[in-house]
Amino acid sequence: MKKTILAIAALALLSIATVNAQRGQYPSQRPNHAPQFNNPRIDNAYQELKINRLDNIVKLTRKQENELKRIENHYDRILRGRRLSGRDIQRLENEKQREIWSVLTPVQRQRLAAHQHNQKFDRPYRRG
Repeated sequence: MKKTILAIAALALLSIATVNAQRGQYPSQRPNHAPQFNNPRIDNAYQELKINRLDNIVKLTRKQENELKRIENHYDRILRGRRLSGRDIQRLENEKQREIWSVLTPVQRQRLAAHQHNQKFDRPYRRG
């Protein structure tokens, strides 16, 4: 009887330890970056979706769309297969954002900034 109780307790203790090992201890401190996809088709579809959303906001030209695809692919190649710290990932994301903004015309930048500002303050069920 003691052996079975001890075995059940050990099993419960081990299963709790493995469940807690799956979660991060401080989820708010993890870097927030774009999802990485191993499948190139999914990655390209995700990029297309992002570019189409941007196109709906600022009305991109075909040349601008191609340039944005080139930028996305360039940063995908940089991030693929490397183990970077959160600070390095954030730096790369900022560089990528600057390059994307450099592709846009001043009028398009204003439209995008206005859209982002409206999205920031137009959220329902916002706390605080």
